[in-house]
Amino acid sequence: MRERLDREAVDRILARAHRLENAASVADSGVEPEALIAAAEEVGIDPNAVRDSLAIERISIVAPPARRLDRLAGSTEVVVERDLHLTVDQTIGGIEAWLTSLHRLTCDRRSDGTLFARRRNDTSARIGRMMSASRGDGRLAASSLVVQAVAQTVGSTPTRPRTLVRISADRSGPRQTRLVGGGSLAGTGVAGGGVAALVLSGEALVAFPVVAVPLAVGGYFLARSGRGHADRLELELERVLSRVERGEQPTGLLGRMARRAQRTATGWR
Repeated sequence: MRERLDREAVDRILARAHRLENAASVADSGVEPEALIAAAEEVGIDPNAVRDSLAIERISIVAPPARRLDRLAGSTEVVVERDLHLTVDQTIGGIEAWLTSLHRLTCDRRSDGTLFARRRNDTSARIGRMMSASRGDGRLAASSLVVQAVAQTVGSTPTRPRTLVRISADRSGPRQTRLVGGGSLAGTGVAGGGVAALVLSGEALVAFPVVAVPLAVGGYFLARSGRGHADRLELELERVLSRVERGEQPTGLLGRMARRAQRTATGWR
């Protein structure tokens, strides 16, 4: 470049070079969390908000990417997220209590803010789930769950703490069962309709739809029932979080009998 540069051009070029240098250093070595907090504070962002955001960034649970047939059978994973005005320990402890008692899951708390749960398949658990389902509870049909909770600073006070909790429920098994069953039923209908059309060649236009259509429609609705299963699972997870937030504790059979007797005695008065 032979032409001379005026002051504005010099400032513009140097500023751009500084940005390019910073971008390259970030790509090479990353940014320390404390440096990010300090930089955010310099431009007027609440450092506590940045700390909260960093804490959320460490949560490994993310919403699963959309897959083919999700609109038909629902997602392989159901993820719910909510802010609770509880401590992390209260949040994880409350969720664990409901998962182990009402939903008969085996729980493993591997850290202060992380809980892994897996569905129990022993006879006692199956009978307990059947009894709970008859009362409209315990319908958390997931093979495994991951719960993660992080404390938040913004919007939190010593008497009213705030925790962000995310729960991921794996429903790949029920989803696959419905898709395979629906596809098999529809395929059987098409194959059966073809056989009927060959056997009754004179009435092929009538025989094929009579046999194929009902089974194909049944297969579609069987596969589509997966969306309803995903919706019910999400609702059940939300119910668990609502119960934890209200401070409710699960009660066993004796506890329910005692509460029923108490309500009856109160009614007699």
